[in-house]
Amino acid sequence: MSQRHASLDRVEVDGVILGAMGFGAPTADEGAEVDRLLACLDAGFDAIDTAPLYDFGASERVIGRALAQRTGARPLVLTKVGLRWDDHHGEVLFVARDPASGAPMPVRRDSRPESIALEVARSLERLGVERLDLVQVHQRDPHVPVAATMGALAELVHAGKVRAIGVSNFEAADVAEAARALGEIPLTSLQSEYSLLAREIEAGPFAAARDVGAGLLAYSPLAQGLLTGAHGPERRYASDDWRADTPRFSRRARARIARALDEVARPIARRHDATLAQVALAWVLHQRGVAAVIAGASRVEQARENLGAASLSLSPLEREQLARGFDGLGEDPLARVTGLPRRVGRRLLGPLRRVGAALRR
Repeated sequence: MSQRHASLDRVEVDGVILGAMGFGAPTADEGAEVDRLLACLDAGFDAIDTAPLYDFGASERVIGRALAQRTGARPLVLTKVGLRWDDHHGEVLFVARDPASGAPMPVRRDSRPESIALEVARSLERLGVERLDLVQVHQRDPHVPVAATMGALAELVHAGKVRAIGVSNFEAADVAEAARALGEIPLTSLQSEYSLLAREIEAGPFAAARDVGAGLLAYSPLAQGLLTGAHGPERRYASDDWRADTPRFSRRARARIARALDEVARPIARRHDATLAQVALAWVLHQRGVAAVIAGASRVEQARENLGAASLSLSPLEREQLARGFDGLGEDPLARVTGLPRRVGRRLLGPLRRVGAALRR
């Protein structure tokens, strides 16, 4: 398979998108973060996925500074709306901590039309661009009709501020409703967690996305590193590490995953002169309806490794072997309740179990 180039309605992206959740951490030097991002972009990414929520605007600011310094073609910028920490309206999804003061900071679902318009305006300013290439609704807001939210985004498309519209973490019925509400404007994408260890969406939201012609943007395609081989059963986590009490990272679960990596994934990787991470990413990219995977990178070498997955061609037999070998190994009931990437819990509030009912839909 040559370098994968996926065509979404109104947006074309290569098969691997740079995930920017890890850029802009409070303890990081912003100048160094800009340099790291520029190095990753120079490795070959043509699209970046971010959100206002990621370090409360810092991720978008770092991207904006990097784009201002970069010459040549601008990468596509994908962001999200619908989760607010700076207002008192809406249902609390979880409680974060203010990076400066440490005070509790509720994060709320808010997909009201006026809130959507405000968030887009702020993202445009932070990113320093005239138009956002893709705006996705970060979470379904149960107190705002989907049609109202989609109508607000459609107005922004007509105004030239947004190029394409998507949704994230939506259930199947909500995906279909969003597509209907947009009318002549296509629903471009569904962004959801999807990997060899997280396949719960296949019969629901993923199928609904295919039905309406929306491409899947898969986040956490490496299952928070479990599919890279870096988290074997011998590894120990500190008591305050979010992985210490996460079922998917239990010693027993990691032992089962490590066995599947050794018996199934590693032989395939050797045949292709590839890494375990590249095999895991390539499996996702081969699934019908997947437009791209979203993968972060802490080092430029990791960025190049991830990009290499787009040119890795797995045979139908290899894809089936991987699917069977990892079937059922990544079940994590808490992740299904929150609908959020585990990294959000780790970065913003510590172990997700501590927020209790605030995380429930």
